[in-house]
Amino acid sequence: MNSKISKRLLLLGLLIIPVSMYLVSIAVSGVVNFRTLENLGSPDFNSDSTQFVSSNNVNWTPDSSSGKIIVLSFFFTTCPTICPAMNFHLKEAHDRLYGFKDLVFVSCTVDPNTDTPKILKDYKENLGVEESNKWKFITGKSDELYDLANAYYLTALRDSESDGGYAHSQSAVIIDWEGNLRSRITDQGNILGAYDLSEAYLIDQLVDDVRVLIKEHRKVKMGRK
Repeated sequence: MNSKISKRLLLLGLLIIPVSMYLVSIAVSGVVNFRTLENLGSPDFNSDSTQFVSSNNVNWTPDSSSGKIIVLSFFFTTCPTICPAMNFHLKEAHDRLYGFKDLVFVSCTVDPNTDTPKILKDYKENLGVEESNKWKFITGKSDELYDLANAYYLTALRDSESDGGYAHSQSAVIIDWEGNLRSRITDQGNILGAYDLSEAYLIDQLVDDVRVLIKEHRKVKMGRK
């Protein structure tokens, strides 16, 4: 019996010592090292003259969400193909990340002639996020919406050959609190850039990387870079 107790105590000690050393190192340095996302810089986009409007008829520009992490995507409410799946998967990410304060999802229409604030408000309600202040649905002038997409390396344009008359990326990008495009580096050493929303399992990448950026943001707010 004594031999068994000694072995258990030894095993417990072997488990506790590394954890204790790690906690002591944190206490001494005051820093926890997290994986970071690649900073791809701020795009060349002038938001001073833009006239974007949200589904609740409030003016919006990327500067309106300054200080927050943005998950940016493009869609249109009458899209007959990929948009319903995209926003269904984005809702999963929204719900999983809802508790984080400095985060906002921004979905811009590529068909502003149809997608008025009222139409976007109804769409948001049908999606089940009508009460969420973390997901904004945006309309405005076509050329300014398309310029915003192009600035962040996304596609948005009128295309008569595409289903529904518009073509757009089926991906989202992550923008940090300073307006910089951020991305993970793949296992092959490539910049991922945009996060494909067409498959549910790929949402895990987006959620994981937003969480990484949230941790980095917290460190910055605490004055530790």
